[in-house]
Amino acid sequence: MKLTPFLIAFLYLLIGVCWIVFSDSMLATLAHRTGWTFVEHLQTVKGIGYVVVTAALLYVFIRKLHKQLSHAEEDYKRLFLENPQVLYVFDVQTFRFLEVNKATETQYGYTRDEFLRMTLLDIRPPEERNRFLALNHSIADKTIHFWGRWKHQRKDGQILIVEIYTHPVNFQGRDARLTYVRDVTAMVHAQEELADLENKLQAIINSTDDAIWAIDTHYRLVVFNQAFANIMQLKTGKTIQAGQTLWIPDYANIEQANRWMDAYNKAMAGEKVEFEETDVLQDGEKPRYAHVSMHPILNDQQKVIGVACILHDITSMKEQELRLKEALERYDLVTKATNDAIWDWDIPNNRVVFNEQFWQMFGYEPTEQGGQLWEENLHPDDKQRVLRGIQQALDEKQTIWADEYRLRCGDGKYKYVLDRAYILYDEHQRPVRMIGATQDIQLKKEYEQAILRQNEQLREIAYVSSHEVRGPASALMGLFALLEEYLTAQKDLDYQELMPLIQQSLEQLDSVIHKIVDKTSRLMQ
Repeated sequence: MKLTPFLIAFLYLLIGVCWIVFSDSMLATLAHRTGWTFVEHLQTVKGIGYVVVTAALLYVFIRKLHKQLSHAEEDYKRLFLENPQVLYVFDVQTFRFLEVNKATETQYGYTRDEFLRMTLLDIRPPEERNRFLALNHSIADKTIHFWGRWKHQRKDGQILIVEIYTHPVNFQGRDARLTYVRDVTAMVHAQEELADLENKLQAIINSTDDAIWAIDTHYRLVVFNQAFANIMQLKTGKTIQAGQTLWIPDYANIEQANRWMDAYNKAMAGEKVEFEETDVLQDGEKPRYAHVSMHPILNDQQKVIGVACILHDITSMKEQELRLKEALERYDLVTKATNDAIWDWDIPNNRVVFNEQFWQMFGYEPTEQGGQLWEENLHPDDKQRVLRGIQQALDEKQTIWADEYRLRCGDGKYKYVLDRAYILYDEHQRPVRMIGATQDIQLKKEYEQAILRQNEQLREIAYVSSHEVRGPASALMGLFALLEEYLTAQKDLDYQELMPLIQQSLEQLDSVIHKIVDKTSRLMQ
C-alpha cells in the first residue's frame, strides 16, 4: 500500500484515539480491581510511551518518503541531464541560462559553466537577435509554445537550423521556461536539395515537347510537365493540379476510353505498355498521332507504386510515312515498267528489305541477310568508295545518294548498276530510313565500252592517216618540186605539160588525207 500524507495522518489519528480510549479504560479497571495507587502514575508512562512510539513511526515514514523524494528528484534530474534531446532552462526576465543538459553542451560546443554565464542571445547570430527580442510578449505565455524555426550558432561559428518548443516552469524560485531544441539542419538542407532536384526535374521534363506525367496507385497525378498540362487544358478546358485524380477523357468512341483504362490497369499490374493513339484536340484541327508508353514505378520491395507515362507526338512522322507510302506506290508502278530493284534500309535496326526484282536481277535466293549479301558481293575496286559515299551522305545529312558500281551476281559474274536512294531523318535529324532503286546498266556499260573500242580504232586510223599516209604524200610533193625544177632546167617541153596534172593529183591526195584526219578527230570527241 502506498503511504500518502492523508493515509499517514488518518492512521496516526486512528491509532492515537484507540490508544487513548483503550489504555485509559484498562488502567481504570486495573486500579478499581486491585486498588493500586501507583496505577495513576502509569498515565504519564503511557503518554511518554505513545509519544516515543509515534515519533519512531513518524521517523520511519518520513525517512521513507524522503528517500522516495530524493530518488524521484535524482530520476527527474537524470531524465533532464542525460536526455538525448537538447534541453535547457532559461530565466524569463534575463534570458540567462539556468540549467543545460549534456546534449546541449554537445550540440553547441560550450561547457555547462560557460552556458551558465551566457544568455539566449549568445547562441544566436546577430541577424536573429532582434527577431528574438520581439518575442517578449510570447515568453510570458503560460502554455507550451512552438517558437518556430530559428538559426543558432555553435561555439565554432557553425550555423544550425533548429525548431524550438518551450514550457513555463518555476526553477530555483524563478519564472523560467524549459526549452526543447530540435536540430533540423540536415532536414532543411535535404529539403532544399530535394526542392532543387525537383526544380531541375521540372526544367528537364519541360525542356521536351513530349507530354510526361506520373500517377500513383489511386490514379492521382504525382508530377507532370507543361506539355501534358497544355494537352489536358485543350482536351478538358480545365487547369490540372498535382494530387487530383486523373481525368479519363470521355471520348466519343468508347473503345478509345477503354483502351486508356486498360493500359493504365496493365501498367499498374507491372506490365510495360506501348500503343499508338489518334485524337483531335481542337475542333477543325487535323487528327494528331502519338506514341504512348507507360512504365510501372517500383519501390525497393519491387511493388508497383505508380505509373510513369510519356506521350510522343509522331504526327509529322506519320504524315511523312503516308507521303512516302504514296510515293512508293507511285514508284512501284514505275519500277514495274523499268524493272528497277527497290530496297528499304531500316537504319536503327540495320535491316534491309529488297523487293522480288532484286533477287531476280542478280540471281540470288531471297534471304533475311540481304544487306550483308549486298555488301559482301560489291566489287573489290568499288566497295570502299561506295560504303564511304553512303556514310558521308548520312554524316552530312544529305537526302539524296547515288553511285555506280559493280555487283557480283549469283553466277559469279559482275554486273554494272546505278543505285539511287532517298534518306529520311527523324525530328532529331538522325537517319532512320534509306529507300533506294537499283537499275541494271550492264547493257549501257557494254555499249559505252563498244564505243570506246570504236574510238580507239578511229584513233588508230587517224594516226595512220596523219603519219603513215600523209608522210609519203608529203615526200611525193617534195620530189615533184625537185623534178619540176630539173625539167625546167632541161627545157623538156613534153614533161612540162604533164607536171601541172601530177601536181593537181598530189594536192587532191593531200586534201583527202586532211579530211580523213578531221572527221576521225570529231568522231572521237
